[in-house]
Amino acid sequence: MSNSIDWENFLKEKGIRVTRQRIAILGVLDNSSKPVSARGIFDELAAKYPGIRLSTIYRNLNHFTAKNMVKMMELNIEKKESYYELKNRGHHHHMICLECGEILPLECPLKNYLLELSSKTGYKIIDHRVKLYGLCPACSKEEG
Repeated sequence: MSNSIDWENFLKEKGIRVTRQRIAILGVLDNSSKPVSARGIFDELAAKYPGIRLSTIYRNLNHFTAKNMVKMMELNIEKKESYYELKNRGHHHHMICLECGEILPLECPLKNYLLELSSKTGYKIIDHRVKLYGLCPACSKEEG
């Protein structure tokens, strides 16, 4: 999934001090095909960076979010965790399993509808978000 981004120069361009941990966090997000929790990032980096703390992950994710590099999403399910993904992934939505928390990115099917709606109402639509909740195939089998 990597876009071969030079994270060191990217951080410098954003005016953010370059650290190994910051580059590693962005690398995890870049290599993931779906949003990742701070705990997921921590688990992936802990072996390579034994001194890294979960608080470091959260602090950097908050900083990246404030700099508009990363977007955070809350799933509104029992796990109450926030998930993060890079902003450069293009516009998409998510389907979320209510049982296991699996997240499936989906292409946005609303482009033409939004253009039509904007034309009819005169509104300049700036953003929209769709989250679909259900049970993934594995969890559906367990229930049935």
